[in-house]
Amino acid sequence: MSEYKKEDVVIIGAGPAGLTAAFELIKNNNFNVTVLEKNEKIGGLSRTTEYNGCKFDIGPHHFITQSDLVEVWWKEVMKGEEDHGNRFVQLKRFTRIYYKKHFFYYPLQPMNALFGLSIFESIRCIFSYIKIRLFPIKKVETFQDWVTNKFGYRLFSIFFKTYTEKVWGILCTQISSDWASERIKGFSLSKAIFYAFFGKWAKKNAPRTLSDTFYYPELGAGTLWQKVANQITNSSLGKIKLNSSVVQIKHNNKNIISVLTGDFNLPINSAKKLQEYKAEHFFSTMALRDLILSLDPLPEEKVLNAAKKLVYRGLITLNYIVNKSNISPDHWIYVHEKEVLMGRIGNMNNFSLKMVDDKNHTALSLEYFDFVTSSFWNLSDEQLLDIGKNELEQIGFLKKDLILDGMVLRETQAYPVYDKNYKESLKIVLYYLSGFSNLYLMGRNGLHKYNNMDIAMLSAFKVVNELIDKSKKQDNYFVNNYKNNSVSL
Repeated sequence: MSEYKKEDVVIIGAGPAGLTAAFELIKNNNFNVTVLEKNEKIGGLSRTTEYNGCKFDIGPHHFITQSDLVEVWWKEVMKGEEDHGNRFVQLKRFTRIYYKKHFFYYPLQPMNALFGLSIFESIRCIFSYIKIRLFPIKKVETFQDWVTNKFGYRLFSIFFKTYTEKVWGILCTQISSDWASERIKGFSLSKAIFYAFFGKWAKKNAPRTLSDTFYYPELGAGTLWQKVANQITNSSLGKIKLNSSVVQIKHNNKNIISVLTGDFNLPINSAKKLQEYKAEHFFSTMALRDLILSLDPLPEEKVLNAAKKLVYRGLITLNYIVNKSNISPDHWIYVHEKEVLMGRIGNMNNFSLKMVDDKNHTALSLEYFDFVTSSFWNLSDEQLLDIGKNELEQIGFLKKDLILDGMVLRETQAYPVYDKNYKESLKIVLYYLSGFSNLYLMGRNGLHKYNNMDIAMLSAFKVVNELIDKSKKQDNYFVNNYKNNSVSL
């Protein structure tokens, strides 16, 4: 271990993966760690923002995992927080789908679905399912192919198509089947029905998507990550630099030398002084497209073109303070109505009543998905807030006059897009980057994998382990190949 002692590590990104890696490296006590974060707050998509007495996540986050390693890690981090009124509590999940002015429980409850869809539509769904089981799609290439094979076309069109196309902004026939196989793996109509009737006796083996409990910090998802960040900065070995956007990555013969950052929150006309960070090792969670385009010297044209083809979907959350309590019992409502643009409603009060200072108020969060080049994305905050208010009233969820205040949050690269051609571009990019001797990729955007928070953390555990024991460093960065979402340490 002495050969690694006090080597310098630069970590790009202070989201769950970046903070997990920094925390683990500091515990090892053999590295000086600097975390570079482009935003003014840590946490990435898992941060919590306070506004006029209410707390909002970037779309409500829940802490759920099939990895004992991750669950124990969360609980260890949150030890002692109960003394500060911030318990790490286990909640029973309540989620519904809103479709044609009916609420459908998710996970599926057969009688609820039957009465919500009508007998005629239910029969059509059953026959559609039987048909696809007898005559499945043999060449499965798209999201639509994959889900139709699992559920039948009728259920696909009701419970998957509209919401999925809202999220990705492209047709389900243009989305790779990879996304479905990762997000809905191990799930089918027969399993949904089985767990709906017998789930309480078989919870341990239920697919992750059917889990009915999760953990949550009472003062918001971001408070766990803020505690991690505090432990990093309170150590003599750790630093976190905010407002530090990576603009250049210098390398020589596939060995990274330094990273240059600038503060792009400064006024347009002000001088933006660049800061250079040198290190022996570099961990990255930044979007692969940006990583490639930041390299100096740049890679060959084939790699550049591949990187430019990697696409990202932005997320806008409209966060409202509502002058009403007990609006709905849901943690999330997935909105499958075509007539409105919103994709999901999150009720922060149902995650924790401590998310609002006034017990008569509700902190409500609406999620919209778009590309940053769209006219919708570039609307003013006031225009966006008006759209959200009108849509809440349009679907009969809430009278807009009850909304007291609101604010808008934008995330430009919330989701790596799995279009039909992404795999070839990703393969080219990852093959090129695997040749760097001191670069470690992790996290959702760092791997271009639409993973949940716990899998992003597992990718961080993996690369930390590879650095500590360099014999374990691999060229294959697809962390989802871990069996059962676990990692061997």
